[in-house]
Amino acid sequence: MKGLTKIIICFCFFVFPTLLIAQTKETTKNGTILHCWCWSFKTIEENIPAIAEAGFTALQTSPANTCLVGEYGGLDIFGQDLTGKWYYHYQPTDWKIGNYQLGTRDDFISMCKKAEEYGIAVIVDVLPNHTTPRLKEVSQDLIDAAGGMDNLYHENGMRDIRNWGNRYEATSGKMGGLPDVNTENPLFQAYFMNYMNDLIACGADGFRFDTAKHIALPDDPVDKASVENNFWPIFTGREDINGVMLQNAENLFMYGEVLQGDNSREADYAEFLPVTASSYGGILRQAVKSERLLAKTLQDWRNAAGGENLVTWIESHDTYANVGESAKMTHFQLRVGYAIIAARKNGTPLFFNRPQGKEATQFPGVSKIGDMGNDQFMHKEVKAVNKFRQAMVGEDEELINGPTNKIFAIKRGEKGIVIINMEDLSKKVSFSIDLPDGKYVDKANGRTYKVEDGVLSGRIYSNTIAVIY
Repeated sequence: MKGLTKIIICFCFFVFPTLLIAQTKETTKNGTILHCWCWSFKTIEENIPAIAEAGFTALQTSPANTCLVGEYGGLDIFGQDLTGKWYYHYQPTDWKIGNYQLGTRDDFISMCKKAEEYGIAVIVDVLPNHTTPRLKEVSQDLIDAAGGMDNLYHENGMRDIRNWGNRYEATSGKMGGLPDVNTENPLFQAYFMNYMNDLIACGADGFRFDTAKHIALPDDPVDKASVENNFWPIFTGREDINGVMLQNAENLFMYGEVLQGDNSREADYAEFLPVTASSYGGILRQAVKSERLLAKTLQDWRNAAGGENLVTWIESHDTYANVGESAKMTHFQLRVGYAIIAARKNGTPLFFNRPQGKEATQFPGVSKIGDMGNDQFMHKEVKAVNKFRQAMVGEDEELINGPTNKIFAIKRGEKGIVIINMEDLSKKVSFSIDLPDGKYVDKANGRTYKVEDGVLSGRIYSNTIAVIY
């Protein structure tokens, strides 16, 4: 009987924790997000066990709404013959769940159900700011719901933004050729609220608001077609629209894409929801590319919203697919940057899943829209830092340089440490940390370290990340 009891205890320990961790706003904030860029709902569902095993606590989908099909309706991520474009995701034709790229509403429901079983929160990319510029493709249902085509857009909504620092232009003008929706029109708000509440009813646990910087704050200049700038109070659950509230708002993890610069007002957006740490991402990429990981440089988040109100990344879909700034970074460089943001105390780190194919290449041409990207999100170093982050909740941080600028560490209280070696040679390292004396095995690469009298020492492999706690 004792032997049977031991077997049952072992089974419970190794199997059930993956399936029983409930997703909450706090577990998402304190955990890590996998950006399943261009994955279909069915592909996400099939890979949820792997996502959970890799230590992610949330996943982010591409936009779930009806979107532009294009001339040929293909599924190339960036087709050269008009057979698909990833950015068609970002050209809404209506706000209803389901599109030809990602799948149906039933597919979305099934995916969310599977994610819930594994304790993975589902964050949906939503984009109320604009529609496709091909106005003939915009749904008649949407046009009618908004009170006609003229009422769907801002009075300034068909004029290009010329002065990005001008808040009126930035929040009412046409961005990147995309006509600007009148997000303050009560009829539109009611229609969009129905979409968001439908996503929640189907299982969504949070939202990323695309181009949030281009949706007015309450004290921004008001467009002539609007009465008041009340989008953010309504869609963060503080106010209703026609008696309808955002459902479960207090438990949703929501953040806004507020790219810094040009009068971006990130601290004011953070009064409503966390924002993106785009400037820090740029500094981090430069540090990793140059192999100069200076603790003093990487300490400051450079965001007026404060570290506790940020979503962080080393690479986003924009830096990879749009401007291509990060596309030539290697897998190891990306893991280094990700380890830094995931090991830190503040910020919620997002891991962008690149398409399959040749390393350090933009659009290598292997993956189609709907496919899983490459397998880097399952890499042993990514998995180890994800689980390190969960184990270190509440611990203070200290960023430390090793014997050279290519060796860098993030210590969390006296409980654990992540060490990065960008040298081409293995190196002896030692760091002060008040762990009990004894031997510790790096949970990423399996090398043994020793702690004696408050000093951890050992040799770290070249171009690796060690995770010790």
